[in-house]
Amino acid sequence: MKKEWSKISLIFLFIVALIGTFLRSANYIPIFLEYANLVHAHSHIAFQGWIYTIMILLLTNIYLDKEQIKAGNYSLQYKLTIVVTIGILISFALQGYGLYSIIFSTLFQFLNYWFIYRFIKDTRRLKSAHKNLVSLRLIKVGLIFGILSTLMPYGIGILAAKGLGGTEIYQSFVYTFLHLQYNGWFLFVVLGLFYKFLENNSIPYNQKYATWFYRLFTFAVLPAISLSLIGMSFSSYIKIIAYVTAVTLGAAFLFFIKSLPRNLFTLLQTKSKLFQLFLTVFLASFALKMILQCSSVLPLFESFAFYNKPIILAYLHLSLIGSISFLFLAWLFEMQWLSNTKLATTGGVLFVLGFVSTELSLIFSGLAWYNNNVILLVGSAAMTIGILLLLASKVNKKFQAIKD
Repeated sequence: MKKEWSKISLIFLFIVALIGTFLRSANYIPIFLEYANLVHAHSHIAFQGWIYTIMILLLTNIYLDKEQIKAGNYSLQYKLTIVVTIGILISFALQGYGLYSIIFSTLFQFLNYWFIYRFIKDTRRLKSAHKNLVSLRLIKVGLIFGILSTLMPYGIGILAAKGLGGTEIYQSFVYTFLHLQYNGWFLFVVLGLFYKFLENNSIPYNQKYATWFYRLFTFAVLPAISLSLIGMSFSSYIKIIAYVTAVTLGAAFLFFIKSLPRNLFTLLQTKSKLFQLFLTVFLASFALKMILQCSSVLPLFESFAFYNKPIILAYLHLSLIGSISFLFLAWLFEMQWLSNTKLATTGGVLFVLGFVSTELSLIFSGLAWYNNNVILLVGSAAMTIGILLLLASKVNKKFQAIKD
């Protein structure tokens, strides 16, 4: 798998940010495509374009050798995924949920099944010492939750065809799908890669506590669906499950903290400042996400967690950008697919500032403290420019290599 292909994943991330900026500017400039269709394109390319493609590149290059990559046709898988994802982007932007977008989404799922099957099969050949490490166990469980999440769209489609779109059962399928994607598939892979980073750099972590974190976190994923459904009319029937799950997740998070070395940030001083920044934002976002997820079961926070659109959007971005994307970006520097140049540093800082400013703006709006759409627009534009500069740093590095 060629490291240059990471540019394609970054281009998808740029498109996600660009669409997000267009959506924020809807009150100021005309948008020639339907707003709802752009929202669908924005979310699908975030999941399938950016997260999925960079995940394929990282997992295959970190865990598999060249012979396994060739035998598993991973390069072909990646190329086909890119073609299908472009189809997803265009079809959703033009028609939203329709014939062509459903066809491309279905093709994507088949490619997804192929990758997951092959990766799990190939990693079985690793030495037992590596197979039993928490990092790979988290990743494999995440991939299994990924398969499970793909069952939800079939139910969503059937319910929509029966005219039940917008009903509580329909919304329950949607929330379950998002939960299994955010809190199952993507997050488990990211956490596995975080521990893999520690292992690769000989940064000692407590295996006992990490294993307990893995066990409790895995056990809580399915019951934690209840935390996404507390706002439903049937919430009284699942409240006890939600309370127990919140406690379990809290315990898991404590084991995660205890598994890390106390001098972690001292040990990271050999890494670039930008890498340290991205990893810090990832850890802070994950910590805040866990606190908010566990707190959502409390009546005090219920109205914010389930009925307040700006707060919900801030939480989703905290998960997708903060707890997931920043770890992937940190790994791009770790793999030396991105270099710590001035251009990349400027882009990385802009991306972080844009993320923080949009999060704060959404939170202030949700709490009715301060509402200013201009800040949201500027923050989104800052993230877009930041990603563009990261891309430019890759192009500039290649140009310099050719010139030298």
